[in-house]
Amino acid sequence: MPARKRHALGVVIARRRCQRTVSSFQDYILGPILCYVDTAAPSRKHIIDELLGSMILPADITTRLLGSVEANRLVLLCGAGLSMPPPSNLMSAVRVAHACYDKYKPILELPALMRDGIDKLAGHFHASGEFDGLFIGSLVPWNDLVGEPNAGHAAVSDLLISRAADAVLSANFDPLIEQWASCRKIAMQGALSGQEAMEFKKDANPLVKFHGCMVRGRKETLWTDAQLADPEIDRRVKACANWMKLELPGKDLVVIGFWTDWGYLNDVFADALSTMNFASVTVVDPETSANLQTKAPALWNTLTTGTALFRHIPASGADALEEFRVAFSKTWLKKFYALGEPLLKEAGKPYVAIDPNMEVDDLYDSRRDCEGVPYNRAAQMKEPVPAAAQASFFHHLLLQAGATREGSWYKYDGKRVRIVQGAGHDVKSVQEKHKEPPAADHPDIVVCAGALDLAVPGSLLSPGVGSSVVRPAGGGGARWMTLDQARGELAI
Repeated sequence: MPARKRHALGVVIARRRCQRTVSSFQDYILGPILCYVDTAAPSRKHIIDELLGSMILPADITTRLLGSVEANRLVLLCGAGLSMPPPSNLMSAVRVAHACYDKYKPILELPALMRDGIDKLAGHFHASGEFDGLFIGSLVPWNDLVGEPNAGHAAVSDLLISRAADAVLSANFDPLIEQWASCRKIAMQGALSGQEAMEFKKDANPLVKFHGCMVRGRKETLWTDAQLADPEIDRRVKACANWMKLELPGKDLVVIGFWTDWGYLNDVFADALSTMNFASVTVVDPETSANLQTKAPALWNTLTTGTALFRHIPASGADALEEFRVAFSKTWLKKFYALGEPLLKEAGKPYVAIDPNMEVDDLYDSRRDCEGVPYNRAAQMKEPVPAAAQASFFHHLLLQAGATREGSWYKYDGKRVRIVQGAGHDVKSVQEKHKEPPAADHPDIVVCAGALDLAVPGSLLSPGVGSSVVRPAGGGGARWMTLDQARGELAI
């Protein structure tokens, strides 16, 4: 696996231990054994998961949600819990309340109950006429409400861009879901109303931020129920609620970290959902069911009575989302590998199903290569297109010839080989599109499967053509070639 994608094994184990009680055997015997697992092996995470029994989502839940993707029924509801895991490390509502209260304390010491209640604290400044200028403009620690997207944000953004999730409802006004998309050349916008949710569907499925957005309007973010008396905020909340009532019935709802300290918002959302029935509801939250019910009894009642299929999974939402993203990506790649079966049979070769046993980043890079998308852009397809059959075919040829995986690439005959889908294009145009940021690791050969080399006479495109007819890629040193050229170069 390329060095740029290696993660410390200790971090993986530590995260797993945070999710469950680890026995003495695992701590003192299994831990040292795992220290000797090759940290460069693509399957190491799956080995650890199997040994520690750390799969978060039960198999039946994963299967149901993958079916939901196929049926365009998957909807995610995300709260502050999504943005708290590292590397984001954003503040919880209680910590924000503490920061605001303590900063104002030298001016006036407010009732102690306000220090733990952001709704009551914000309500005080709203009632005193100091909400916009003082509370929003000075007390809220905005710089601590931004950071780096975590694995959960990556999963949400990926699922929206690829249309695997039909919609995402977010109570967060941080921009981290959109930030992950932006780094991959997708100008995702959080919708603040049902109308915007429909208007913003060009590049991704809707991200509805019913709490507001700190980028699009800090003063319009929702902090206290007192703000609902503001006609504009009341209109926006009702518009989002009306959109939910139209779009969400019959969907499979996954709730990630929504049971936060914004109690009034839970009630607003519960009211919006009160007339709906869901196909299923899955709540992923480390809290116990009893605590969740105490925190938001109306929302708990709405979700548990709105479907016959309710499940609470006490775990990290970010980790669960990453796990589901892996499952989606593996399913995607299995469909891709199946495209090569007719070509294999035509060539008189056996078809053997390929298990995409890779980590999340390599799975994502594989999807991008199968779409013909460079690594600085986002994968956008919900499933592979039939035109990718030749790229699939060459994956099978390499593996049947004895190639070994190196992340999303292969090692064969001492050469590192990357396969990019290029059907319907000229090799040169695909190569020009793949001007990627410099990386420590680069392939020796890039096979642009399905593409033609219009710079080379057709008589030279047959198997057996040498490396002299292919051009080196600018900056990376890799040689780009068609499928037939690669078969000749590698004698496959």
